[in-house]
Amino acid sequence: MLPSLILSYLGLQSITQEQNRQEELYIQHVRNSLAFAISRLESDVEDRLNNILNYLPAYNVIPGRIYFDQLRYAINNSPLVDDVFVLDMDFRVYYPRKYLDDRIVQQKLNSAGQVHYEQSVAFEARGMLEDAINQYNEGLKEPGSAFQTLTLMNGIARCQLKMDQLFDARKSFREIIDLDRGRFLGNEVPFVLLAYYQLADIELKLRSPGAAMDVMLDFYELLVENFHHLRSAQHSFYISQIKGKIEKDLTIFSPVQTRRYLDINRRKKGAEEERTFRDFFNNQILPVCRNLFQIHTESTRLAYLRLQADEDHLIIAMKEVVDESQTKNIKGIILNDVEINSLLISMIEWHNTQDDIGIFLLNPPENNGNLPDVKEDPRIITARFSNIRDLFPEYSIGISLLDNPDLENIFRRTVRMYYSIFAAIIGVILFGTIFIFRDIYREQQFSRLKSSFISNVSHEIKTPITTIRVLAGNLAEGLIVQQEKQNAYFSLINREAEKLSYLTENILDFSSMEAQRKVYHKEFISLHDILRKLLRRFYLMHQKDEIIIHDNIPSNLPHVMASPEGIEQAVLNLLDNAAKYSGKSKSIWLSLKQNNKEAVITVVDKGIGIAKEEQQKIFEKFYRAHNTEQNTQGSGIGLSLVKEIALLHKGSIKLESEPGKGSKFSLIIPVGYA
Repeated sequence: MLPSLILSYLGLQSITQEQNRQEELYIQHVRNSLAFAISRLESDVEDRLNNILNYLPAYNVIPGRIYFDQLRYAINNSPLVDDVFVLDMDFRVYYPRKYLDDRIVQQKLNSAGQVHYEQSVAFEARGMLEDAINQYNEGLKEPGSAFQTLTLMNGIARCQLKMDQLFDARKSFREIIDLDRGRFLGNEVPFVLLAYYQLADIELKLRSPGAAMDVMLDFYELLVENFHHLRSAQHSFYISQIKGKIEKDLTIFSPVQTRRYLDINRRKKGAEEERTFRDFFNNQILPVCRNLFQIHTESTRLAYLRLQADEDHLIIAMKEVVDESQTKNIKGIILNDVEINSLLISMIEWHNTQDDIGIFLLNPPENNGNLPDVKEDPRIITARFSNIRDLFPEYSIGISLLDNPDLENIFRRTVRMYYSIFAAIIGVILFGTIFIFRDIYREQQFSRLKSSFISNVSHEIKTPITTIRVLAGNLAEGLIVQQEKQNAYFSLINREAEKLSYLTENILDFSSMEAQRKVYHKEFISLHDILRKLLRRFYLMHQKDEIIIHDNIPSNLPHVMASPEGIEQAVLNLLDNAAKYSGKSKSIWLSLKQNNKEAVITVVDKGIGIAKEEQQKIFEKFYRAHNTEQNTQGSGIGLSLVKEIALLHKGSIKLESEPGKGSKFSLIIPVGYA
């Protein structure tokens, strides 16, 4: 009895020590899981922000409407973004834009141009308009700047207008607009403004109200899109003048002109908001940018900033970028506080769904509500953000030990270990029970895979059968009488029947291989002919998917000893997989080449790719890769069939893939194998 009690006591002590050690290991494992989850969260948040910043166009050319439309699109179409800004590494602001300084930059004529201009003005003042036009034209013959050319052409147009030569004046003003090309050349008033203003009046005098309205809309759009080329008072004057003229003649608008006017008005509102943001940006954000981004500092990491603006907190993410021409820019976005917090919460929920780790967000102490006091609760482990701490300075991530049953499982295993020491028979029984449960678990796993396979196959079979039944029913009941629609219905029925045939062949061949009854009859065949035949079949199966196949199938390669049915089925499975997982880019590359004594058939896509840890498993029966980007139906036997067919031909199948960049499958068949 005493030795038994001593042994029991020592055993209990050993169990307690083992339980403590296992608990420490488990807690450390949970800490590591939490750190990994936070790292993934930070990476996902920064990827989302980097995608927005990368979409913003870099400024290295004279901007046009497309450039600013891209910026406005980023603001209006991403709920995360309240505003954006772009500046160069010398902190010159490209967006938001501002009015031209009230200081006038004087532009001058050269000496020869000045002489002709003064003589022309003198003739014009005395009413000698023909002589003035001739003198202006003489000045145009002299080489000079674009400013000089516009000055002289403006004089010619003015004289033509005074002489009531409306057609000639209209032509001259249009040439001034074309020559200016958005540079707004001129001293007191840019010539292009005068040209547009006069051109609208000329069209009205020529009784062309529609053309006049087009000119006024062009003028209005020019003023809205290029306010930064003008002085504030100048811009306000011309905007009010031209808008007054337009609204006075609203009744002569065509539907197209009406839509255009409304679009310009919408952009005008955006420009006004941009000017308001410009003032705030110069006073609040730009000084901080100067401190964060020094000229000689090179960093591609995101920088975060929080500013107090009135009663609101501004959250800003910015980054130094280098475009294709190696020009450096600073891009920034002002984030919506509510949306960025919602993004974080949704990502936490998504990770919990995918990884089942049970993390949760801890609000700041004043907003904790009914949350437990995590500092006093030993069953809750918390950690702060690192890379995005400036983005969420008051938040942390927690994980509860109570939510995970692994620790209790560890305790139960140690108890079983203790009882196995004192009861050999019970130990043997437990040992056998463990193996039984393991086999049961494996059988359950295999049953779930089979159930999933049956469910997926049933769904894929049901879809074409339903389609064929509906189409055939409509034809049988005489609902479709037009020959073209009947032909279209027959084509759809043929396509769905082809899909059903393809799926049935896969299932039957898989069943035959499982029973070791499948025999492929080999013969010398031309792979060129086989691949061309299956391409026609593949296009028939995927008529509506708009797939583009780039093929390189030479016809001069030697024949191989192979089964035409097996090769066609294997390559068709590879093409079908490439079509399913190509994402939005439905481009596939099919090629055939000879490598020494082997024929290599390659199928390449630019789709979602396959994770490295799954690249060996995807050739197993019923296994389907975890796809987080799209929910694609499938049976899980296609690639296992490809592998079996390759092995039956003494060949092999190789895979090269990278997530997000696509996959490359190579089917290798020996040449001349008999």
